[in-house]
Amino acid sequence: MTHRTRGVVRAWCASGAIVLALAFAPSAARSQAWLPPEGSSAFAIDYTDTLHKYHYTPTGDEVDAGHTDSQVMSLSASYSPRDRVALGATLPVVRTRYRGESGHGGHHIDIDDGKWRTTVTDLLLTASFQAADGVVGLAPYVGVVIPTHDYPTLGHSAPGRGLEEFWLGAYAATSLHPWIPRTYVQLRGNYAFVEKVAGISHDRINAMLEIGYFVSPTVNLRALVSRQWTKGGIDVPIPVTDPLFPYHDQLAAEEFVNVGGGFTWVLDPRRSVYGLYMQAIEGENAHKVDHRVAIGFSYGVGGH
Repeated sequence: MTHRTRGVVRAWCASGAIVLALAFAPSAARSQAWLPPEGSSAFAIDYTDTLHKYHYTPTGDEVDAGHTDSQVMSLSASYSPRDRVALGATLPVVRTRYRGESGHGGHHIDIDDGKWRTTVTDLLLTASFQAADGVVGLAPYVGVVIPTHDYPTLGHSAPGRGLEEFWLGAYAATSLHPWIPRTYVQLRGNYAFVEKVAGISHDRINAMLEIGYFVSPTVNLRALVSRQWTKGGIDVPIPVTDPLFPYHDQLAAEEFVNVGGGFTWVLDPRRSVYGLYMQAIEGENAHKVDHRVAIGFSYGVGGH
């Protein structure tokens, strides 16, 4: 990666411009393979609109059990106390609605009455470390997810799972310029230790591959593919009479593959706008993402 290109990538990171984790969840950890310089801080606001039309069964079949709309407004901030360290926080406000008549496994759930409901959900805190910043950028990170309150977790339109999580992950990236001009590749891997429910473990593994292309020094286009695996959990749906029914949304052994693309436009060293589109192509025990569209704006200050 050239010095000029790496400088643009640093500007993105400093302003919180790239939101790859939106493919995994409403909240987004923004630290990437190259961290912003000491003294940098950034503030961002993102809006994500997601539609789930179908449910994936344990065998990967698609079932129409009603449609769920989800709109998320995320507020984020980050700060780099040192050149090789970055801290971040993201808080999403989630608005959901279920449109269907089948109920939840044949059981009526109050929040699935077709009305929009809005709530703050889970605070995400992250800390990243720059392990390598040469030809290959490498930034391991840790994160914690803390539910802000005891919100509903059962129902098609439940805004989240309401569980504590601890993350271990890393970003790695390098330029493909020797083979494909103005192109790079980045990989993110994340292991989430998720709070047990009813004594059942259901940790999660997420991975994302990004291939990006610089249309200009300040405009980037990228293609994305993300994958999730669940270690443990249970197959869904389950009968209403099953003792685990009240917890099955939290325990679902969700697996899926999403694909999509996005862009980032660095308006100046402080301001950036960005967008992202994703959709599911296969999965198990999960709501199928018919489409997920995200847009955002970030503002960065400081640094050297």
